Amino acid sequence: MPRVNLSDIIIDICKYTSFDKKLTHASTSKEPKDNERACVTAALMDLGTNIGLKKMEQAVKGLTYKQISNAANWRMSDDNMEKAMTDIINCQHKQPYAKYWGNGSTSSSDGVRVKSAVEALNACYNHHYGLEKGVTMYSAVSDQYSRFGIGIINTNSRDAIHIVDILLNHKTELEIEEHYTDTAGYTDQVFGLTHLLGFRFAPRLRNISDCTI
Repeated sequence: MPRVNLSDIIIDICKYTSFDKKLTHASTSKEPKDNERACVTAALMDLGTNIGLKKMEQAVKGLTYKQISNAANWRMSDDNMEKAMTDIINCQHKQPYAKYWGNGSTSSSDGVRVKSAVEALNACYNHHYGLEKGVTMYSAVSDQYSRFGIGIINTNSRDAIHIVDILLNHKTELEIEEHYTDTAGYTDQVFGLTHLLGFRFAPRLRNISDCTI
């Protein structure tokens, strides 16, 4: 595969999916204009790589810190990002190559613990961080390798209580029938709820040979 710039990939995906139209301005509700698309691309790269707006300004010619910051602050709301990701996932779901991985009917979910550099509502102390606070990014991935659900949760809460929310509330065209988790994503209540809602729940349980019915 040829080496390509990350910015070129984002621009190409914009052309294929028009996801950037969902990144409307919080005040005017207007889509990005042609002369603003570079700022949107730079803001997405900054949020995705977490390198910081000042370093992004240094890496991109012709854009200022203020321009990139305005795009990030006024267009990258949680609702806009969810709508944009939905467009990308739906487009990928229809691609012929995606069928080689799966038909979009199964998924799995897990959490990633992340240290919190600032005070946050969901941040709390956990032995994984030592003396620092952190949060858990809990997300679901389909069998087509598209991440269709994500949430920032308290790192000391059990993963299982968020599974049903993700399965019911994603806005994509994926029709999930079966879902997998690890042991932290399992409770008896989740088994019951998913059954009543028409999902097959298939967790991978640790030390299952030691369990009794």
